[in-house]
Amino acid sequence: MATIIPSEDHYYAINYTPVDFIEGVPATYFLFSLREQGELHFNNFDTADAELRVEGLSTPFWVHKDYLILQSPVFREMFREASQSSNDSLIVINLPSPETFAPLLEYLYTGNDEKWYDTMDRNNYYDVLLNVDFLGLGKEARAICFAYYQNEILESEET
Repeated sequence: MATIIPSEDHYYAINYTPVDFIEGVPATYFLFSLREQGELHFNNFDTADAELRVEGLSTPFWVHKDYLILQSPVFREMFREASQSSNDSLIVINLPSPETFAPLLEYLYTGNDEKWYDTMDRNNYYDVLLNVDFLGLGKEARAICFAYYQNEILESEET
């Protein structure tokens, strides 16, 4: 079982090395292909590689390594550590905001930015951003968070 607990040191210790599956083929191609099947695989016990338990939530998530390691250096490291242990089918993570994780996970599978955007509100936006930062998600996820901030929070403060 691999566990990562958020800390200040964590943000500086992440390895941001890109994942290469086939030389010369960018990871974004694989991600695009995976996301075409994302609705089918999201939280699907029958096709999952592992059970993901989030500290603070009682319901497990059924996850697929490929979806997560392509988008998060934290998940990449967790799956690497898990592969070296005897129980590589159980991953436990302690997130800054467990309650905002399910929509984020669905976004990682489907790439449906509008659906994920619609789950954000003034009360959970900063918590969502904490999870994005903690997981080391890329520019695409950050752009959605910043679009929400600009469109919903800043505009409402200006009026």
